[in-house]
Amino acid sequence: MKEKLEKFFKIDRRWIFLLLAVVLFVPILKPLGLPNKTISRDTQNAFNYLDKLPAGSFVLFSLDYDPSTRPELQPQAIAAIRHAFKKNLRVAVVTYIAGSTGLIQQIFEKLPAEYGKVNGTDYAIFPYMANATAVMTQMASDFYGIYDKDQDGRDAKSLPVMKGVKTYKDMAMVVNITGTSMLDFWVAYVGDKYKVPVVGGVTAISQPGYGPYLQTGQLKGLIGGMKGAAEYESLVKEPGKGTSGIDALNLAHLLVLGLILTSNIILLVIRYL
Repeated sequence: MKEKLEKFFKIDRRWIFLLLAVVLFVPILKPLGLPNKTISRDTQNAFNYLDKLPAGSFVLFSLDYDPSTRPELQPQAIAAIRHAFKKNLRVAVVTYIAGSTGLIQQIFEKLPAEYGKVNGTDYAIFPYMANATAVMTQMASDFYGIYDKDQDGRDAKSLPVMKGVKTYKDMAMVVNITGTSMLDFWVAYVGDKYKVPVVGGVTAISQPGYGPYLQTGQLKGLIGGMKGAAEYESLVKEPGKGTSGIDALNLAHLLVLGLILTSNIILLVIRYL
């Protein structure tokens, strides 16, 4: 009996690595939607602010991240845009990071069709601009002074989605999802100065730095990292990459805990044999 139990500690570690790979791979293929009972206050506030907007309200999304932060931030962007489409809000997308353009394209290749949304009527995507502060300042007096055409070259003023929109006062809110310090610019140059409600989405490592903005109300809500993305997906009831990432992480933790517990139980049994 003792000899059989001791064989457990001689298992080829490659089998453990294989088991871990399987555990990680399954939820990535299909989100399991493991129970997520704790939604952070900041994610809940971000959801609530967008959720209370009446249908037809205009929301400006500034998506400013590149492939290096895609795993955390792309799920946030998809969840928030899903929410906007579900609420029948008008959506416009801008970016000040060149690496974001392809990621934005990926989002809008399939997502609008799921909700029957039409480019130009329900949403618009504008071309990349390099100087964020100059653009933000110009939009305060005339949006079309900078964005006279959308990314497809159509006259921006003529697009139905832009009807009645000229300056910040015509926007219900700004949602900035970023892997850079761009959220600070939106708060300082737009939120504080022109009283436009701002909601943010950032990487987990950047999240603690925005505590003061949340305490003062300069940020109405904040989605933090992959956990925040999973929380928002849970609120929207649309599990995606955020949920699958957290599922994989939780299952990996459970596997490690299970192996540690099993090892300790076997050691105790061996000791008393």
